[in-house]
Amino acid sequence: MSNIFFAHPHTLLDMAWQTIQEIGPERFFISPDEEVKKRREGFAAYFFTLALKKFTGRDWWLAQFDQAKRQYPDFDFISFSEEPEKIKKEPVELTGVYPHFKTFEEMMGVIEKKQKQYGEKPLNFSLLIFVNHEKSEEWIQILRGRLKTEHPFLSVWTIHLRFKKGGKEVGKAVAQRIRPIPGLRIEADTDDQEIHKRQPLPPYLEVKKENGHTHITFKPDFINKFRNREK
Repeated sequence: MSNIFFAHPHTLLDMAWQTIQEIGPERFFISPDEEVKKRREGFAAYFFTLALKKFTGRDWWLAQFDQAKRQYPDFDFISFSEEPEKIKKEPVELTGVYPHFKTFEEMMGVIEKKQKQYGEKPLNFSLLIFVNHEKSEEWIQILRGRLKTEHPFLSVWTIHLRFKKGGKEVGKAVAQRIRPIPGLRIEADTDDQEIHKRQPLPPYLEVKKENGHTHITFKPDFINKFRNREK
């Protein structure tokens, strides 16, 4: 707990954009390099937090884990409250559908592989599919009919982007819960200033700066109180 740092979504977006500028967008979305993969996951997670903010009215921060420290899930989405008992946590495993995919069956194969990866035991986290493809709307609609169950995940979500006229600037982030039914669709307009406004941090958190990026973590006295309460 004391070593967990939570990144603001804008931090992950800035890091992803820095990598895109360094290696180009094509390599960014296909590179097997572990650090690039983390930045790619952070890119998708950023837009999902916009949808979460739109839906819940609360800020969401992210803990992203190295594979060596935690194999899965990829993220913990955290929303803090003045009262520690009301902290919300959504663990999420991420997978992607990228522009070089030729058919819907490639997309379905990625999802089915993830469903089989962990065996039959129910999991305590959800699957998020970043559908970064020109046929995102069409394929997600097909997925609604093809995907019969969320098992073994708690739920299965998609996130895709809709662009402004000209195709270079993101206009909306669209998150959809595909399973379980009933489904849910959340559209977050990137020009909506309310979803970008930061809420005040609770007193048990402190801000850390690292390489110009903002993170937050629990204050030492809060951690000590938490540990003493568990004894």
